[in-house]
Amino acid sequence: MKTIAVDEKTWKKLKEIREKLGTQSYNELINILIEKWHISELKEHIDNLQFDLSPEAINNYFRMKKRGVGRK
Repeated sequence: MKTIAVDEKTWKKLKEIREKLGTQSYNELINILIEKWHISELKEHIDNLQFDLSPEAINNYFRMKKRGVGRK
């Protein structure tokens, strides 16, 4: 098991969050925080995606699929 050092202010915040979330350990808390960070990063990337859903774009997409363009 590894040990990390945090200042008193960070320790108090972590303790408060652990109590609010009801986690059994700081390890569990940190894993939850990491998972939430990954989800927020993924959401940010998804929010930046742009799709052209005009009828013409959709029609072109299906024409390409029908011809086999873009297949691996």
